[in-house]
Amino acid sequence: MTFFSALTSGRFAHTVLLALCWLLVVRASHILQSGIWANPAGMLASDLAGALVLAVLLCVTSGALRGLMIILLGCAAFVAGMHLTIHGTLFQLSLIGKGVDPTFITGSLINKHSLLLPVYLLFAWLLHWLHRRFLPTAIAGGKGLVVFAALVVAVYGTSVQSLTTPANNLVASFFSQLPGALISPFASAENTDSEQAENAQDLPENTNFFHRQVAAPYVENPPNVLLIMIEGLSAGYFPSVSNYHNLDPSVKLGSLEENLNQHGFRIYRNALSMERQTDRGTFSILCGEYPDFRRQSRKMLDVAEDRASADCMPSRLLDSGYTTAYWQAAPLDYMRKGDFMPRVGFEDVTGAEVFTSEGEKVEGWGPPDPTYFDNIGKRIRRLDATSEPWMVTLLNVGTHHPFNTGKEKPDDDFGAEDLEELADAEPQEARREAMKTMAESLNRFLDGLASDGILDDTLVILTSDESGGFIRQDPESLPLNNNVGVLAVRPPDGDSLARYAPGNQIVAQIDVPPTILDITGLGRKTGDMIGRSLLVWQLDTERDLLLADTYTGLKYFLRESGQLLSCSELMTSCSTWTFDPERLFGTLEEVDIDPFLTFEERTALFNSAAYMKPVENP
Repeated sequence: MTFFSALTSGRFAHTVLLALCWLLVVRASHILQSGIWANPAGMLASDLAGALVLAVLLCVTSGALRGLMIILLGCAAFVAGMHLTIHGTLFQLSLIGKGVDPTFITGSLINKHSLLLPVYLLFAWLLHWLHRRFLPTAIAGGKGLVVFAALVVAVYGTSVQSLTTPANNLVASFFSQLPGALISPFASAENTDSEQAENAQDLPENTNFFHRQVAAPYVENPPNVLLIMIEGLSAGYFPSVSNYHNLDPSVKLGSLEENLNQHGFRIYRNALSMERQTDRGTFSILCGEYPDFRRQSRKMLDVAEDRASADCMPSRLLDSGYTTAYWQAAPLDYMRKGDFMPRVGFEDVTGAEVFTSEGEKVEGWGPPDPTYFDNIGKRIRRLDATSEPWMVTLLNVGTHHPFNTGKEKPDDDFGAEDLEELADAEPQEARREAMKTMAESLNRFLDGLASDGILDDTLVILTSDESGGFIRQDPESLPLNNNVGVLAVRPPDGDSLARYAPGNQIVAQIDVPPTILDITGLGRKTGDMIGRSLLVWQLDTERDLLLADTYTGLKYFLRESGQLLSCSELMTSCSTWTFDPERLFGTLEEVDIDPFLTFEERTALFNSAAYMKPVENP
């Protein structure tokens, strides 16, 4: 009998067939839940790999170990379905620690969607029961089966750039992610000054990844600044942008786009979100630096805990006489924003706590958008009555999962009717309703400020902490699926959009700080920030950009001239794409040419982007 003889037994073949059928039904439930159809061939191939691994687990486990496997399998199927619905990807195993945060648990897990967990657990138990019922005979040669499963996982893990795109199988993806999650090469340590100097020597000379450019005009009467960050918003949701790029968004915000146009906004069609997750995007928008591209985001935390310093845009405005305020809807302790924001220049910092009675504990993510924007409008009117110029930054929460519109039941007493409602709901319907509610609230907010004359002398910038939930027609084949950001600008009265970069220019989150400083007359005080002010036209100063998607593990190197490298997390495997610089998202095409950066150059660039200046004498 050979070491792998168990693989040829009829019982193992039947177990593989049972596992494949079970995984295909799970796949169908995830498609119904999320509305995401991936490449059929890719789905079938990955589910076959997952069935081989799952069949081995069914053959070699029993007793308590089998019970643990069933629980983990049910939980994994539940989390995978939720993650696909919310983010368009399977879960990243290395980020599982975020799921134990109390705010995250009360905000995203304790809601009617959690009713699906017992359903998936029951379904996992059914797999166990069917296997024991129809294939009761044990299989000899368990060691050979385990080795075979390990080989399948190894081949699967090295055959694709990303282990979490929709076509991946949750079982095969889970086990393939284990080595990287345990090693966690991008979650370690901050670079020292000597390491940064070493990395700088390895940077390619013919690239421009740390570009900084401002117009630095003289401004006699600096305007107020209103910076609005909408959770998970993408410019792809605006009909003119999605039509321009021939995209198929899950949400269409025609009324919001129309209102922005009426108020004199310019919506940029090629806006890039640097990364996923709120703390990463917020850091770039406020500080003009690359976000943390490592698995565990630490830049905001390091500043909050005085381990690193950041020279950010709000502090420049504060030093120049501005009243600075950061008013978000979510609790301030999540991501340590209550500590971070004062350190980067905000005087007035509030979160969900101001929307509760004194001593009352904040439940969930915070108030729905109608409540939030109504409250913010009143506060801005009071602030505008003072004599000092002001800069206010906003971040809503209604468009964050579980997409609270203020119409849901106020308690957590979920029952059978809620499960029936979930079964009847269309995929992405909750997101669409939340975005519609946000658009209505934001429209009323802007209309009110305009009617009171507050927008007359105010620069308004609309952006997003990240681009979440954007769904293409083919989510597997094209990179930058989760980097379709949003940037819209309305200059104060007396200023003209004619001097701003054209709407087709490639822009990014890091461009917000230099733009604000330029328009307020502080363009010469950008310090160590990177980014290009919207008062600077691209012309002959094309730059390069680093981007990433922590949920797929992909890292990108973009040249504004029309080239893109899409690389695996370890940057060992890359594909090259070309695009029309004026239609970035609509013209991506893979080409068979060598990467324009070597592995050493790619690594040096991301290491340099991770560097932060340590606090002196912490």
